[in-house]
Amino acid sequence: MSPRATILVADDQPIIAEALASSLDRWFDVVGFVTALSRLDAELAARSPDILLLDLSFGATSALTVLPDLVNRYPKTSVVILTAHIEPALAEAALRAGALGYVVKQSAATELRVAIEEVLAGRTYVTPLLQALGANAVDAALETELVLSDRQREILNLLRTGATFATIAQRLGISTKTVEYHVDTVGRRIGISGREQITRWADRFLGQVDPTTEEDSGV
Repeated sequence: MSPRATILVADDQPIIAEALASSLDRWFDVVGFVTALSRLDAELAARSPDILLLDLSFGATSALTVLPDLVNRYPKTSVVILTAHIEPALAEAALRAGALGYVVKQSAATELRVAIEEVLAGRTYVTPLLQALGANAVDAALETELVLSDRQREILNLLRTGATFATIAQRLGISTKTVEYHVDTVGRRIGISGREQITRWADRFLGQVDPTTEEDSGV
């Protein structure tokens, strides 16, 4: 039997964190819970969970302030946001920062397991409640707002195949610095940074990899 996926729960209210851990333990291996943002980095480093189930509010501090750095530092851990905030702008910001799931607490009983399994399968999950509020702006911001040049699309598609910057440069007949420039430019425009995070975003934005980029990718 395949090992169960591991989950670290992060919520500033201990009672909620313990309840979530107890509930999820039926399907997943809950490796612990964190109630302070200051402990999150150390727990991720020690436990390397498959999923970080993260509340957005820790007292007066938003987890969005640390999310981009955590996604960059722990690329093997996928982040699912579980929050009381039913706000399209927050969902958009969380997805831009690297989260792959966004669930609101009022629908957690019916959605949370589905959301986690979707993210474990490499897909993005956003609560349908946001769509009920007319929040298709979340999808629009992530999928149609950004217009990429042909060169940027070529680079991102090659990046998704696992090619290094040097391999991409050689394949396209440009310098490594030029590749870095284009990747950094896209990252700044969508508000994220780091190869792993930008590659994840490209997987959602570009869809299926162009098969022509897989030939002679050098990886």
